[in-house]
Amino acid sequence: MTDAVNRRKFIGATGTALSVGLGIGATGDAAALKSGYPSFPAAGAVYEDIAALVAQTPFIDTHEHLPPEAERINHKDQDRHPAPDFGMLFSHYTDSDLQVSGMAHEDFKQLIGRSLTPKEKWKLVAPWYDRCRHTGYQRCVRESIRALYDEDDISESNCEKISEQLSKDIRPGFYRHILRHVAHIEHAHVNGLESSVFRESESADDLISFDLWTVSISSGLKLRTLRRYAEGDLVTLDQAHKTIDRIFEKFGPKAIAVKNQSAYGRRLDYAAVSDEDAAPLFQRLAQDESLNGTEMKALQDNLFRHVLHCATAFNLPVKLHTGYFAGHNVMDLARVRENLCDIARLAQDFPNTIFVLMHIAYPYQHELIAFCKHYANIYADMCWSWIIDPASASRFLGEFMMAAPACKLFTFGGDYIPVELVAGMRAWQGRGSPG
Repeated sequence: MTDAVNRRKFIGATGTALSVGLGIGATGDAAALKSGYPSFPAAGAVYEDIAALVAQTPFIDTHEHLPPEAERINHKDQDRHPAPDFGMLFSHYTDSDLQVSGMAHEDFKQLIGRSLTPKEKWKLVAPWYDRCRHTGYQRCVRESIRALYDEDDISESNCEKISEQLSKDIRPGFYRHILRHVAHIEHAHVNGLESSVFRESESADDLISFDLWTVSISSGLKLRTLRRYAEGDLVTLDQAHKTIDRIFEKFGPKAIAVKNQSAYGRRLDYAAVSDEDAAPLFQRLAQDESLNGTEMKALQDNLFRHVLHCATAFNLPVKLHTGYFAGHNVMDLARVRENLCDIARLAQDFPNTIFVLMHIAYPYQHELIAFCKHYANIYADMCWSWIIDPASASRFLGEFMMAAPACKLFTFGGDYIPVELVAGMRAWQGRGSPG
């Protein structure tokens, strides 16, 4: 890991990179990266100069879910990943728009599966794609095929060509090619979803660093994860705390940040539950006794606060999912609405811990601006927001800049599993415009 992206300089290095995301205020050429920088014929030389600066500025990418490159290569022909054709570009986030538009789930499975030809897949998806082609998710697909395959859109006439090139490109070094040379990303933070705590199958390097993922050892506790890292028995709360300490001792020096997305499963109201109260709960759980919802929450609260103490000791920022849910037909908006109210207590109780609140807490982004303005240890991350709601993300950027310190805002992160889609988001988000 280079000094420029050392985790202890994460806040400074990433915050300084804010300039790459400043709103240009006009729409530009969709093939921004391929042509060098977007064109603004009606806006004058000042926009051309800003656009050129943005295109030439390396980005810090604060959030992706990229699987190991070797896994993409070695398992290209296996069902554990979407088939390596144009359907893969619809496999992450875009799938939600398609299915909310009316596409049957079984049809979507065929779209990303291996039983149909590209043209058969196109006939399957075309009616639903047309219904939602205006959304940020679908726009990012088009930006990606422009940046990578020199096509303006997917159609029956070019779906085979795009599919052939996509598959051909999956070879050693394709992550670096897309991230560094196409997307102009200097460094990316990856939360590996295939790893329970920390990706050990590959080492961080000058291009990619990894988050320490803490859901299964605290707020979404899975005993099997803790037992994997325990030295000896794991039957007491003290042993659980020492196991968490050991995890941080092993991975803390390697991690770029701590990541936790337990907001998908519970409120973020982590109460200060004492060890005395939590100890008998852990002992019962370790003996395979069931805990009711109130008891499990209390135990999770205790363990998560222990994680925060460890993160602070290792000077690791804590990234928390806030706001909108991935997927469809599952979001508990009442719980989403409470995210920031719940985090306020953590910000007060852990003043020396840096909290990075992801996805602008959409659709409650205005409250996040107030949060960042008021709390020294609260930062905002715009990852994913540019494709959830491009217009709101663009307005958020301008409003944030007039209300809170610029160093409190991180502007770029795709939150993607397929690396191919990061290229499109970079081309689009770099212009700072929803147009």
